[in-house]
Amino acid sequence: MRLFLLTLLRLRSMSEWKEYKLIDIITVLGGGTPKTTVLEYWNGDIPWLSVADFNNGQKYVYQTEKHITKAGLENSSTRLLNEGDIIISARGTVGITAMLGKPMAFNQSCYGVQAQKAKTFNDYLYYLLRTTVSGFKQIAHGGVFDTITRDTFKDIDILLPTLEEQRSIASILSSLDDKIDLLHRQNATLEKIAETLFRQWFVEEAKEEWEQGKLRDVLTSIESGTRPKGGINIELKAGIPSIGAENINGIGVYDFSKTKYITYDFYRSMRRGVLKDYDVLVYKDGAYIGRKGMFGKGFPYGTSTVNEHVFILRSNERVNQFFLYFLLQQEDLELLNANSAQPGLNQEAMKSLEIRIPPVGIIDKFGIIVRPFVDKILFNSTQIRTLERLRDTLLPKLMSGEVRVTD
Repeated sequence: MRLFLLTLLRLRSMSEWKEYKLIDIITVLGGGTPKTTVLEYWNGDIPWLSVADFNNGQKYVYQTEKHITKAGLENSSTRLLNEGDIIISARGTVGITAMLGKPMAFNQSCYGVQAQKAKTFNDYLYYLLRTTVSGFKQIAHGGVFDTITRDTFKDIDILLPTLEEQRSIASILSSLDDKIDLLHRQNATLEKIAETLFRQWFVEEAKEEWEQGKLRDVLTSIESGTRPKGGINIELKAGIPSIGAENINGIGVYDFSKTKYITYDFYRSMRRGVLKDYDVLVYKDGAYIGRKGMFGKGFPYGTSTVNEHVFILRSNERVNQFFLYFLLQQEDLELLNANSAQPGLNQEAMKSLEIRIPPVGIIDKFGIIVRPFVDKILFNSTQIRTLERLRDTLLPKLMSGEVRVTD
Protein backbone atom coordinates (compact mmCIF):
# COMPACT_ATOMS: atom_id res chain seq x y z
CA MET A 1 0.00 0.00 0.00
CA ARG A 2 2.81 2.42 0.92
CA LEU A 3 4.55 1.73 -2.41
CA PHE A 4 1.26 2.35 -4.26
CA LEU A 5 0.79 5.72 -2.52
CA LEU A 6 4.38 6.73 -3.23
CA THR A 7 3.86 5.86 -6.89
CA LEU A 8 0.71 8.02 -7.03
CA LEU A 9 2.54 10.91 -5.38
CA ARG A 10 5.42 10.58 -7.84
CA LEU A 11 3.09 10.46 -10.85
CA ARG A 12 1.21 13.50 -9.57
CA SER A 13 4.38 15.53 -9.07
CA MET A 14 5.85 14.29 -12.36
CA SER A 15 2.78 15.78 -14.07
CA GLU A 16 4.24 19.18 -13.21
CA TRP A 17 7.23 18.44 -15.45
CA LYS A 18 6.89 19.98 -18.91
CA GLU A 19 8.26 18.69 -22.20
CA TYR A 20 10.45 20.96 -24.32
CA LYS A 21 12.86 20.79 -27.17
CA LEU A 22 16.30 21.48 -25.72
CA ILE A 23 16.74 24.46 -28.05
CA ASP A 24 13.66 26.11 -26.46
CA ILE A 25 15.30 26.54 -23.06
CA ILE A 26 18.84 27.56 -24.05
CA THR A 27 20.80 30.10 -26.05
CA VAL A 28 23.56 28.54 -28.19
CA LEU A 29 26.70 30.53 -29.08
CA GLY A 30 29.36 29.56 -31.60
CA GLY A 31 33.08 30.10 -31.13
CA GLY A 32 36.03 30.85 -33.37
CA THR A 33 39.78 31.19 -33.72
CA PRO A 34 41.67 34.43 -34.30
CA LYS A 35 44.12 34.28 -37.20
CA THR A 36 47.19 32.46 -35.97
CA THR A 37 49.40 34.46 -38.33
CA VAL A 38 48.55 37.73 -36.58
CA LEU A 39 50.80 37.82 -33.53
CA GLU A 40 48.97 40.66 -31.79
CA TYR A 41 45.88 38.46 -31.50
CA TRP A 42 47.63 35.94 -29.23
CA ASN A 43 49.25 35.63 -25.80
CA GLY A 44 46.98 38.18 -24.21
CA ASP A 45 45.04 37.94 -20.95
CA ILE A 46 41.77 36.41 -22.26
CA PRO A 47 41.56 32.62 -21.74
CA TRP A 48 40.66 30.81 -24.98
CA LEU A 49 39.09 27.38 -24.59
CA SER A 50 39.58 24.26 -26.64
CA VAL A 51 38.21 20.79 -25.83
CA ALA A 52 41.56 19.71 -24.35
CA ASP A 53 41.15 22.32 -21.59
CA PHE A 54 38.05 20.71 -20.06
CA ASN A 55 38.15 17.06 -21.10
CA ASN A 56 38.89 15.88 -17.57
CA GLY A 57 35.49 15.04 -16.07
CA GLN A 58 35.48 18.05 -13.74
CA LYS A 59 32.55 20.43 -13.49
CA TYR A 60 34.54 23.67 -13.54
CA VAL A 61 37.21 24.92 -15.90
CA TYR A 62 39.48 27.68 -14.65
CA GLN A 63 42.49 27.64 -16.96
CA THR A 64 43.26 27.33 -20.65
CA GLU A 65 46.44 26.46 -22.47
CA LYS A 66 46.13 29.41 -24.86
CA HIS A 67 45.15 33.06 -24.43
CA ILE A 68 44.11 35.78 -26.85
CA THR A 69 44.13 39.56 -26.78
CA LYS A 70 41.22 41.99 -26.94
CA ALA A 71 42.14 42.57 -30.58
CA GLY A 72 41.93 38.82 -31.23
CA LEU A 73 38.49 38.74 -29.61
CA GLU A 74 37.22 41.68 -31.62
CA ASN A 75 38.62 40.51 -34.96
CA SER A 76 37.39 36.92 -35.00
CA SER A 77 34.18 34.94 -34.57
CA THR A 78 35.05 33.84 -31.05
CA ARG A 79 32.92 35.17 -28.22
CA LEU A 80 33.40 35.85 -24.54
CA LEU A 81 31.34 33.69 -22.21
CA ASN A 82 30.57 34.74 -18.64
CA GLU A 83 31.53 33.02 -15.42
CA GLY A 84 28.98 30.27 -14.84
CA ASP A 85 28.17 29.80 -18.53
CA ILE A 86 28.45 26.31 -20.00
CA ILE A 87 30.84 24.99 -22.64
CA ILE A 88 30.16 21.78 -24.59
CA SER A 89 32.39 20.03 -27.11
CA ALA A 90 30.88 19.77 -30.58
CA ARG A 91 33.50 17.81 -32.51
CA GLY A 92 35.65 14.77 -31.94
CA THR A 93 34.84 13.77 -28.37
CA VAL A 94 31.25 14.95 -28.46
CA GLY A 95 29.31 16.16 -25.44
CA ILE A 96 32.07 16.97 -22.94
CA THR A 97 30.56 19.61 -20.69
CA ALA A 98 31.92 22.10 -18.15
CA MET A 99 31.02 25.34 -16.40
CA LEU A 100 33.31 28.35 -16.66
CA GLY A 101 35.07 29.42 -13.48
CA LYS A 102 35.73 32.84 -15.04
CA PRO A 103 35.04 34.65 -18.35
CA MET A 104 36.59 32.87 -21.35
CA ALA A 105 36.51 32.85 -25.14
CA PHE A 106 36.34 29.57 -27.07
CA ASN A 107 37.06 27.96 -30.41
CA GLN A 108 34.77 26.61 -33.12
CA SER A 109 34.98 23.02 -31.84
CA CYS A 110 32.72 24.01 -28.94
CA TYR A 111 29.41 25.71 -28.25
CA GLY A 112 28.71 28.14 -25.46
CA VAL A 113 25.35 27.44 -23.81
CA GLN A 114 23.31 29.80 -21.63
CA ALA A 115 20.01 29.10 -19.88
CA GLN A 116 16.87 31.01 -20.77
CA LYS A 117 16.22 32.27 -17.27
CA ALA A 118 12.42 32.14 -17.38
CA LYS A 119 12.59 28.34 -17.75
CA THR A 120 15.83 27.18 -16.15
CA PHE A 121 19.24 28.34 -14.92
CA ASN A 122 22.83 27.43 -15.72
CA ASP A 123 23.55 25.24 -12.71
CA TYR A 124 20.62 22.94 -13.44
CA LEU A 125 21.23 23.14 -17.19
CA TYR A 126 24.77 21.83 -16.70
CA TYR A 127 23.42 18.61 -15.17
CA LEU A 128 20.68 18.38 -17.77
CA LEU A 129 23.30 18.50 -20.54
CA ARG A 130 25.39 15.89 -18.71
CA THR A 131 22.47 13.46 -18.82
CA THR A 132 21.73 14.11 -22.52
CA VAL A 133 25.26 13.35 -23.75
CA SER A 134 24.14 9.91 -24.95
CA GLY A 135 21.41 11.61 -26.93
CA PHE A 136 23.95 13.91 -28.54
CA LYS A 137 26.06 10.95 -29.57
CA GLN A 138 23.12 9.07 -31.07
CA ILE A 139 21.98 11.90 -33.33
CA ALA A 140 25.28 13.75 -33.87
CA HIS A 141 25.91 14.64 -37.50
CA GLY A 142 29.08 13.66 -39.29
CA GLY A 143 31.24 10.84 -40.57
CA VAL A 144 34.65 10.02 -39.12
CA PHE A 145 34.19 12.48 -36.25
CA ASP A 146 30.82 12.91 -34.56
CA THR A 147 29.66 16.49 -34.67
CA ILE A 148 27.04 18.51 -32.81
CA THR A 149 25.37 21.14 -34.98
CA ARG A 150 22.77 23.71 -33.99
CA ASP A 151 20.13 21.37 -35.39
CA THR A 152 21.19 18.76 -32.86
CA PHE A 153 19.78 20.92 -30.06
CA LYS A 154 16.45 21.01 -31.92
CA ASP A 155 16.23 17.22 -32.03
CA ILE A 156 16.48 16.48 -28.32
CA ASP A 157 13.35 16.31 -26.17
CA ILE A 158 13.69 16.97 -22.45
CA LEU A 159 11.42 17.05 -19.41
CA LEU A 160 11.77 20.06 -17.16
CA PRO A 161 10.48 20.23 -13.57
CA THR A 162 9.42 23.43 -11.86
CA LEU A 163 12.09 26.01 -11.10
CA GLU A 164 11.73 25.20 -7.40
CA GLU A 165 12.48 21.52 -7.98
CA GLN A 166 15.30 22.41 -10.38
CA ARG A 167 16.92 24.44 -7.61
CA SER A 168 16.60 21.55 -5.17
CA ILE A 169 18.10 19.05 -7.63
CA ALA A 170 20.93 21.38 -8.61
CA SER A 171 21.64 22.11 -4.94
CA ILE A 172 22.20 18.43 -4.12
CA LEU A 173 24.38 17.71 -7.14
CA SER A 174 26.28 21.00 -6.84
CA SER A 175 27.11 20.31 -3.18
CA LEU A 176 28.89 17.14 -4.32
CA ASP A 177 30.63 18.82 -7.24
CA ASP A 178 31.69 21.78 -5.10
CA LYS A 179 33.35 19.40 -2.64
CA ILE A 180 35.02 17.57 -5.54
CA ASP A 181 36.22 20.88 -6.97
CA LEU A 182 37.57 21.97 -3.58
CA LEU A 183 39.57 18.72 -3.26
CA HIS A 184 40.94 19.06 -6.81
CA ARG A 185 42.08 22.61 -6.11
CA GLN A 186 43.59 21.57 -2.77
CA ASN A 187 45.54 18.85 -4.56
CA ALA A 188 46.79 21.29 -7.17
CA THR A 189 47.87 23.69 -4.42
CA LEU A 190 49.71 20.99 -2.46
CA GLU A 191 51.58 19.79 -5.53
CA LYS A 192 52.43 23.38 -6.46
CA ILE A 193 53.81 24.06 -2.96
CA ALA A 194 56.00 20.96 -3.17
CA GLU A 195 57.23 21.93 -6.63
CA THR A 196 57.98 25.48 -5.46
CA LEU A 197 59.97 24.11 -2.52
CA PHE A 198 61.93 21.84 -4.87
CA ARG A 199 62.76 24.73 -7.19
CA GLN A 200 63.84 26.93 -4.30
CA TRP A 201 66.09 24.34 -2.68
CA PHE A 202 67.49 22.51 -5.68
CA VAL A 203 67.36 25.00 -8.55
CA GLU A 204 67.49 28.57 -7.26
CA GLU A 205 69.77 27.76 -4.28
CA ALA A 206 71.77 24.99 -5.98
CA LYS A 207 75.46 24.87 -5.01
CA GLU A 208 78.27 24.62 -7.52
CA GLU A 209 80.01 21.98 -5.41
CA TRP A 210 77.05 19.59 -5.70
CA GLU A 211 77.92 16.42 -7.61
CA GLN A 212 77.29 16.33 -11.34
CA GLY A 213 75.93 12.97 -12.39
CA LYS A 214 73.41 11.14 -14.49
CA LEU A 215 69.96 9.80 -13.70
CA ARG A 216 71.34 6.26 -13.65
CA ASP A 217 73.35 7.23 -10.55
CA VAL A 218 70.18 7.59 -8.44
CA LEU A 219 68.08 4.69 -9.80
CA THR A 220 67.71 1.10 -8.69
CA SER A 221 65.54 0.29 -11.71
CA ILE A 222 63.72 1.62 -14.73
CA GLU A 223 61.23 -0.70 -16.39
CA SER A 224 58.20 -0.63 -18.65
CA GLY A 225 55.11 -2.76 -18.53
CA THR A 226 53.68 -5.20 -21.00
CA ARG A 227 50.35 -6.30 -22.40
CA PRO A 228 48.83 -9.53 -23.66
CA LYS A 229 49.10 -10.54 -27.29
CA GLY A 230 46.21 -8.95 -29.12
CA GLY A 231 46.12 -5.96 -26.77
CA ILE A 232 44.37 -5.06 -23.55
CA ASN A 233 40.70 -5.97 -23.29
CA ILE A 234 38.93 -2.62 -23.03
CA GLU A 235 35.57 -4.36 -22.59
CA LEU A 236 36.75 -6.42 -19.62
CA LYS A 237 35.27 -4.94 -16.45
CA ALA A 238 36.98 -7.32 -14.06
CA GLY A 239 40.68 -7.97 -13.89
CA ILE A 240 43.80 -5.97 -13.09
CA PRO A 241 43.87 -2.33 -14.25
CA SER A 242 46.61 -1.43 -16.75
CA ILE A 243 47.59 2.25 -16.74
CA GLY A 244 48.59 4.09 -19.90
CA ALA A 245 49.27 7.66 -21.02
CA GLU A 246 45.70 8.85 -20.59
CA ASN A 247 46.08 8.54 -16.82
CA ILE A 248 49.57 9.93 -16.30
CA ASN A 249 49.36 13.64 -15.60
CA GLY A 250 50.45 14.49 -12.05
CA ILE A 251 50.08 13.08 -8.56
CA GLY A 252 46.81 11.27 -7.91
CA VAL A 253 45.20 12.32 -11.20
CA TYR A 254 43.20 9.47 -12.70
CA ASP A 255 40.24 9.19 -15.10
CA PHE A 256 38.39 6.01 -14.14
CA SER A 257 36.33 6.09 -17.35
CA LYS A 258 39.52 5.26 -19.29
CA THR A 259 40.60 2.23 -17.27
CA LYS A 260 41.66 -0.82 -19.26
CA TYR A 261 42.24 -4.27 -17.84
CA ILE A 262 44.35 -7.37 -18.17
CA THR A 263 43.24 -10.81 -17.02
CA TYR A 264 44.31 -12.27 -13.70
CA ASP A 265 46.12 -15.05 -15.55
CA PHE A 266 48.21 -12.58 -17.53
CA TYR A 267 48.90 -10.53 -14.39
CA ARG A 268 50.29 -13.61 -12.63
CA SER A 269 52.67 -14.16 -15.56
CA MET A 270 54.08 -10.60 -15.50
CA ARG A 271 57.74 -10.14 -14.60
CA ARG A 272 57.66 -6.33 -14.64
CA GLY A 273 55.29 -3.37 -14.71
CA VAL A 274 53.46 -3.92 -11.39
CA LEU A 275 53.04 -0.67 -9.46
CA LYS A 276 54.27 0.02 -5.93
CA ASP A 277 53.49 3.01 -3.70
CA TYR A 278 55.13 6.25 -4.87
CA ASP A 279 56.48 4.80 -8.13
CA VAL A 280 57.40 7.57 -10.56
CA LEU A 281 55.73 7.04 -13.93
CA VAL A 282 56.88 8.53 -17.24
CA TYR A 283 55.04 8.13 -20.52
CA LYS A 284 57.68 7.26 -23.07
CA ASP A 285 56.15 7.66 -26.54
CA GLY A 286 53.16 8.94 -28.46
CA ALA A 287 51.25 12.19 -28.07
CA TYR A 288 51.88 12.51 -24.34
CA ILE A 289 55.60 11.75 -24.33
CA GLY A 290 57.33 12.95 -21.17
CA ARG A 291 54.26 13.16 -18.93
CA LYS A 292 54.96 12.21 -15.31
CA GLY A 293 52.73 10.75 -12.63
CA MET A 294 52.64 9.17 -9.19
CA PHE A 295 50.10 6.94 -7.42
CA GLY A 296 49.97 4.96 -4.19
CA LYS A 297 48.25 4.37 -0.83
CA GLY A 298 45.50 2.37 -2.56
CA PHE A 299 44.81 4.98 -5.23
CA PRO A 300 43.65 4.47 -7.91
CA TYR A 301 43.54 0.73 -7.19
CA GLY A 302 44.99 -1.63 -4.63
CA THR A 303 46.78 -3.50 -7.41
CA SER A 304 47.55 -2.12 -10.87
CA THR A 305 50.07 -2.35 -13.68
CA VAL A 306 51.39 -0.19 -16.51
CA ASN A 307 51.50 -0.99 -20.21
CA GLU A 308 54.53 -1.03 -22.50
CA HIS A 309 54.29 2.71 -23.17
CA VAL A 310 55.08 3.65 -19.56
CA PHE A 311 58.33 3.65 -17.59
CA ILE A 312 58.38 2.95 -13.85
CA LEU A 313 61.36 4.61 -12.11
CA ARG A 314 62.56 3.65 -8.64
CA SER A 315 65.27 5.49 -6.74
CA ASN A 316 68.21 4.13 -4.79
CA GLU A 317 69.36 5.21 -1.32
CA ARG A 318 70.92 8.44 -2.66
CA VAL A 319 67.53 10.09 -3.26
CA ASN A 320 63.86 9.36 -2.58
CA GLN A 321 60.83 8.98 -4.85
CA PHE A 322 59.56 12.49 -4.08
CA PHE A 323 62.84 14.12 -5.03
CA LEU A 324 62.93 11.96 -8.17
CA TYR A 325 59.41 12.96 -9.22
CA PHE A 326 59.94 16.71 -8.85
CA LEU A 327 63.41 16.45 -10.39
CA LEU A 328 61.88 14.98 -13.55
CA GLN A 329 59.09 17.56 -13.49
CA GLN A 330 61.75 20.20 -14.18
CA GLU A 331 62.90 18.39 -17.33
CA ASP A 332 61.48 18.40 -20.86
CA LEU A 333 62.10 14.70 -21.41
CA GLU A 334 60.94 14.83 -25.01
CA LEU A 335 64.23 16.53 -25.86
CA LEU A 336 66.24 13.48 -24.76
CA ASN A 337 65.49 11.68 -28.00
CA ALA A 338 65.51 14.71 -30.27
CA ASN A 339 68.36 13.34 -32.38
CA SER A 340 67.22 9.72 -32.41
CA ALA A 341 65.73 7.98 -35.43
CA GLN A 342 63.37 6.14 -33.06
CA PRO A 343 60.43 8.16 -31.71
CA GLY A 344 59.90 8.33 -27.98
CA LEU A 345 62.12 7.75 -24.98
CA ASN A 346 64.30 4.72 -24.38
CA GLN A 347 65.92 3.50 -21.19
CA GLU A 348 69.43 4.52 -22.16
CA ALA A 349 68.33 8.06 -22.99
CA MET A 350 66.58 8.30 -19.63
CA LYS A 351 69.53 6.94 -17.69
CA SER A 352 71.88 9.36 -19.45
CA LEU A 353 69.96 12.46 -18.36
CA GLU A 354 72.46 14.80 -16.72
CA ILE A 355 71.43 15.89 -13.23
CA ARG A 356 72.90 17.61 -10.19
CA ILE A 357 72.89 15.44 -7.05
CA PRO A 358 72.62 17.38 -3.77
CA PRO A 359 73.82 15.98 -0.42
CA VAL A 360 71.72 13.18 1.04
CA GLY A 361 70.76 15.25 4.09
CA ILE A 362 68.89 17.96 2.18
CA ILE A 363 67.23 15.37 -0.08
CA ASP A 364 66.03 13.45 2.98
CA LYS A 365 64.69 16.66 4.52
CA PHE A 366 62.77 17.41 1.32
CA GLY A 367 61.25 13.92 1.39
CA ILE A 368 60.19 14.27 5.04
CA ILE A 369 58.41 17.56 4.27
CA VAL A 370 56.80 16.53 0.98
CA ARG A 371 55.61 13.01 1.79
CA PRO A 372 52.63 14.24 3.92
CA PHE A 373 51.64 16.49 1.00
CA VAL A 374 51.64 13.54 -1.39
CA ASP A 375 49.75 11.34 1.08
CA LYS A 376 47.11 14.06 1.48
CA ILE A 377 46.77 14.36 -2.32
CA LEU A 378 46.28 10.61 -2.64
CA PHE A 379 43.75 10.59 0.23
CA ASN A 380 41.86 13.46 -1.39
CA SER A 381 41.87 11.60 -4.69
CA THR A 382 40.22 8.63 -3.01
CA GLN A 383 37.59 10.96 -1.53
CA ILE A 384 37.01 12.50 -4.96
CA ARG A 385 36.39 9.04 -6.39
CA THR A 386 33.80 8.29 -3.68
CA LEU A 387 31.98 11.58 -4.24
CA GLU A 388 32.04 11.14 -8.03
CA ARG A 389 30.45 7.71 -7.76
CA LEU A 390 27.71 9.07 -5.50
CA ARG A 391 27.07 11.98 -7.87
CA ASP A 392 27.01 9.74 -10.94
CA THR A 393 24.55 7.41 -9.23
CA LEU A 394 22.21 10.23 -8.24
CA LEU A 395 22.50 12.27 -11.44
CA PRO A 396 20.31 10.23 -13.84
CA LYS A 397 17.84 9.32 -11.10
CA LEU A 398 17.26 12.92 -10.01
CA MET A 399 17.18 14.29 -13.55
CA SER A 400 14.60 11.70 -14.66
CA GLY A 401 12.41 11.98 -11.59
CA GLU A 402 13.08 8.39 -10.56
CA VAL A 403 14.34 9.76 -7.25
CA ARG A 404 12.81 12.93 -5.88
CA VAL A 405 14.51 15.40 -3.58
CA THR A 406 11.98 14.61 -0.83
CA ASP A 407 13.02 10.93 -1.04
